[in-house]
Amino acid sequence: MLMLLCALPMLLLCFSMMGSAQTNYHDGVASPEPIYAAFGCLAMAIVYVFSMVTAIAGLSFAGKPHRWNWCRALAYMQLGAGLLLIFPLEYYALLTLPPLLLLTIPLLCCVGWRNKWKGGRGNGEAGKEEKEQ
Repeated sequence: MLMLLCALPMLLLCFSMMGSAQTNYHDGVASPEPIYAAFGCLAMAIVYVFSMVTAIAGLSFAGKPHRWNWCRALAYMQLGAGLLLIFPLEYYALLTLPPLLLLTIPLLCCVGWRNKWKGGRGNGEAGKEEKEQ
């Protein structure tokens, strides 16, 4: 639920930072070199849209142990995309990545813990339901 609530403001922040990331100044003079931070902010906004999908999937699959691996897979993709964007984001990574990392890493730990102790793929009732489908 927290991920869903944090994703929309961070999405808007990434869009608003794209304008400042497009102007690349060195010593008061605009630099003609390519600007990767603006593309990184756009990609980070897309990752935050994907985190909304992950949060909605997590809420809808909360009571279904046979679907926890789907949530983990989405969270791993989200985490990987966020970590890959550290280099294009440059200094903007300090502003945009902490909410994503602080919410995705506990999600992975909690889903993994629930999968281990409550029965996941192939264990207990979840395995029986999966075989029936």
